Amino acid sequence: MKKFKLIPLLILLSVVLFGFNTIESDASINPFSALFKIERSKDNNQIFYDVNITNTGELDNKNPIKIYWRRNTEGGIIKPLTWIQQKYAYGLDFLKVDQEQATFRFVSYKKMFFTLQKTANNQFEVYTMNNDQILRMKRIYIQIDGGTFWFPNITAVEIYAQNVKTGEDVIEIIRP
Repeated sequence: MKKFKLIPLLILLSVVLFGFNTIESDASINPFSALFKIERSKDNNQIFYDVNITNTGELDNKNPIKIYWRRNTEGGIIKPLTWIQQKYAYGLDFLKVDQEQATFRFVSYKKMFFTLQKTANNQFEVYTMNNDQILRMKRIYIQIDGGTFWFPNITAVEIYAQNVKTGEDVIEIIRP
């Protein structure tokens, strides 16, 4: 009889604890500033890339893109990249920045260039060129099959984008 009284209490406690955790972590992600995200086969954690603008609506020249983890394996908490992740894996190398656009590449893959650009409706989007197509970035998926911390075995990088000219969804696969 005591077990049945304890079950509703545990359910109520779970809803309260996990409900507030979800609300708290979602409040840190602004859907209007999100540019794209990286997902990996290794776990359910995600790396978000958000536009960083000033109060006047211009790009922050010192840090045009804010990068952070959403640690879904830790209840969805938001954390910054570590110094090592910033310098060797997921960080960005900015080549040119002004008030309305920035050109960059990933520190870990210098062959592909990206442009963060203000659109006609004053939003920011990220574009890249591949196979003579202008692509609007949506997300990146990294397939990791073993390896070590310093040398993961990346078998594929899938870029999910939209062809600007045709409107078609495109998946570009890079095999390192």
